Amino acid sequence: MALISKKSPEQQAQAAAEKARKQQEAEDKRRADQLERERQAFMSTPVGQARQSFERGDLVFQCSIDVMSQQAIIVAMVGSTTAQRTSDPVVVLNAVCHEGWELVNGSFVFVEQGQQSRDKFMSSGQNVAIKGETVGYYLFKRCEENRRKANEPWAQNATADG
Repeated sequence: MALISKKSPEQQAQAAAEKARKQQEAEDKRRADQLERERQAFMSTPVGQARQSFERGDLVFQCSIDVMSQQAIIVAMVGSTTAQRTSDPVVVLNAVCHEGWELVNGSFVFVEQGQQSRDKFMSSGQNVAIKGETVGYYLFKRCEENRRKANEPWAQNATADG
């Protein structure tokens, strides 16, 4: 028959403290991992890339932003149309300038990704709908005067949570 071993109050307190320490370590690691994921996500944006480029000492920085996306829609016996989604890049462009850049040039290109066509119903010709996106290409030059104190968006979330 096995004897049931009872822990002394000191042993119980020590086990509870060890469990709490392990839980705190796991929480700290989870928080650090989350911060690193958020930092990586920021660095993959045009603003994050602009920051890295500035810190490297680059003299120019170029980025592209999808300005408008267009989907082709063909409806049988009715015709064709497109569905559009647009975005305003001004917030991103301002944020890039605040990283120490000055906008030199911007240009736009429609990148066709495909098209759908169908013969017109009860007449000659075709209905055609084009799928694609309008991409803005922006060129910046280094401008020390535009650089603002670099904030870390991923760190702001941590201070708000903790």
